[in-house]
Amino acid sequence: MLNGPLGEIRSATTAGGGTALSTTAVAIPIPDGTRTVQYIPRNYATAVVLKLARNPYLLVYKTTDLLATITDYSSAAQDGNAATDVVLSSLDTLANGDALWIGGHLPFRGIQVDVDAANATASVLAGHYWDGNSLEALTVTDGSDSGGATFAIDGAITWTMPTDWTRGKLATVGSAAQSIPHNGVDLYWVRLTVSAALDSSATLNSLLALNRSIAYAEYPVGFAVEERFQKGLGYWGSVEALVDAGTASLIVNCASQHPTGFLS
Repeated sequence: MLNGPLGEIRSATTAGGGTALSTTAVAIPIPDGTRTVQYIPRNYATAVVLKLARNPYLLVYKTTDLLATITDYSSAAQDGNAATDVVLSSLDTLANGDALWIGGHLPFRGIQVDVDAANATASVLAGHYWDGNSLEALTVTDGSDSGGATFAIDGAITWTMPTDWTRGKLATVGSAAQSIPHNGVDLYWVRLTVSAALDSSATLNSLLALNRSIAYAEYPVGFAVEERFQKGLGYWGSVEALVDAGTASLIVNCASQHPTGFLS
């Protein structure tokens, strides 16, 4: 039985039977305030194994002035609430001071984005990571690109995992202002930039980490799993799921033990 107070249990997955799974990983945001999650796979077709991973919680900062100031989209990016967005409105080039800075306590092999209002302006996404001394280029595969426009469609933005990716403070990595939240916390940072300013309406419903490893935990047909889940910086933000073959569906139920229930 899911461990949570009556009235403070909700599903994080698609209503009416769960999120559809295939052999391509999908990241599922977990509501703020969750303390316990329950995974119930169903409707296996050819598939015999559910694969699962926890993904690190990310700091998601947008800057338009080279980190003198930021807009913090960390919660909006990972709260599973369609009413909150990551606003990429007219995100411009690094030469004009604009970038997305994304940091986690563990390395991550990419991000999955759910687009709300698509960008239609031709613009190429670039990524850089911190090697302990300088920002170095990532080899990025942009699954959100459509017709040369990044953040145009739902998809996974991934990169070849660097062997020398090093944690650092944003004050050092990006010369961030001292007033920026978590400026002194050592994290694995990625800087994402665009080659041309995005549409003024461009927004994302969510931006979620993808686990650094694809050596997933595996659960055979007939198993349901329940576990404690701590959400927040230094812990977890989402879960990643797929099946070994064919298709299935996954229900993820969440319970809150926060004094006021779920936080969003």
